[in-house]
Amino acid sequence: MAISFVAQASTQQADTYNAGKQLRGFNIDLNLNEEDFKQLDGLNVNAVRVAFASHPLFDDRGGLDDVAVKVLDTYVRYAKQYNILLLVDVHTFPGNVKKYSGSTEDAYWRDAELMGNLIASYAQLAQRYKHESMVIGYDIVNEPAPIERGVYLDFIKKVSATLLQISPDKVVLIQPRITVQPNGIPNGQRSNWSEITPLIDDHSIIGSLHYYDPGNFTHQGVRGFPADQRLPFLLRGEGGLSMYFKKTLSQVLKHPGPVIVGEFSVSNYSPVDDAGLYMQTLIDLFEQKRWSWFYHAYKEADIWNPQVTLTNTGLAPDSASKKYVLLKRYFKLNDRFQSSD
Repeated sequence: MAISFVAQASTQQADTYNAGKQLRGFNIDLNLNEEDFKQLDGLNVNAVRVAFASHPLFDDRGGLDDVAVKVLDTYVRYAKQYNILLLVDVHTFPGNVKKYSGSTEDAYWRDAELMGNLIASYAQLAQRYKHESMVIGYDIVNEPAPIERGVYLDFIKKVSATLLQISPDKVVLIQPRITVQPNGIPNGQRSNWSEITPLIDDHSIIGSLHYYDPGNFTHQGVRGFPADQRLPFLLRGEGGLSMYFKKTLSQVLKHPGPVIVGEFSVSNYSPVDDAGLYMQTLIDLFEQKRWSWFYHAYKEADIWNPQVTLTNTGLAPDSASKKYVLLKRYFKLNDRFQSSD
């Protein structure tokens, strides 16, 4: 697909945002300062997905964690100053076994009191930020575990209803349950997409997924996956790779409404040319469908940070890396949003 990178961007009020307007940005952790937001502004990033993985946003009593709220309040202030929308990713709950994806052993699936406390925490979150126009919505369960389908869907129905009753002008992102592949990567959300479509309204409740596929390519250097592994032979050209993406994402591609790709990435331990081809081809597919997307991640870990590249002596800063240059080209297409408060 030919993409023009000279499109004229505009700046709009944040309260005009709707899920049909495309967002392009980064996942971020809780370690950024004002200079980082200034840099994101300079890149023309129009939104970030704020992941509360390194520190939980909720406490175990049905409330908000004071330390996490202080960070989010600071990010809201920076967001207003630099015209960057915030999507709040709760990411991890009290009772999670792992910080970065769901597990069948997570306590809240079997503990009614803890689950009730989680819903109370969502209510407090919605109440606190319902008038903050730069907070556009909530990604409510990150990579949910492959627990019983009915239990999961009932939970996200309750959470969605709670959030939207308090803050009806926000968006709520729901993800399909993960399927852990034989290689250990939880990249099966695209196969479970149809289970959430009855809940999606394409206005307030938006379907979202993460894409790391093939996982032993995207996750080189993680969990013991060897580094410097090329794409499978048949995927080493744009045509073959595009066919692979369309096949694995076939359920999602049929969806007529907006989709938000909450995470995708390629490890910095992967071969540079293959990683560039992977990124270019995948983002082109997102652009063709006008899906919003968030690259994982900005300054969270060197293995994912696009401002880092692999050298003979290890990972090192590189503001001219192919991944970073590629992302910057797409960020130029962004419309921007300023505070309506």
